[in-house]
Amino acid sequence: MKIEIWSDVMCPFCYIGKNNFEKALEQLPFKDEVEVEWKSFQLDPSLNPEETKSTVDYFREKKGFPEAQARQMISQVQ
Repeated sequence: MKIEIWSDVMCPFCYIGKNNFEKALEQLPFKDEVEVEWKSFQLDPSLNPEETKSTVDYFREKKGFPEAQARQMISQVQ
């Protein structure tokens, strides 16, 4: 079985998903028959780190999340 995973290496949620996937894969009795191919995907090509003040600001300004929700999302990642 071949699994292709598209992921943004800078995305903390993608990183969490990667870790969860790898833990789940280890539990499979046929894990040695699984080929995983990682592909990079930039979630926000317009992102300019020099323009973004903070992650909260990014979620609020670029993604439209209320500030409280953005802070909650970040705390869950931490």
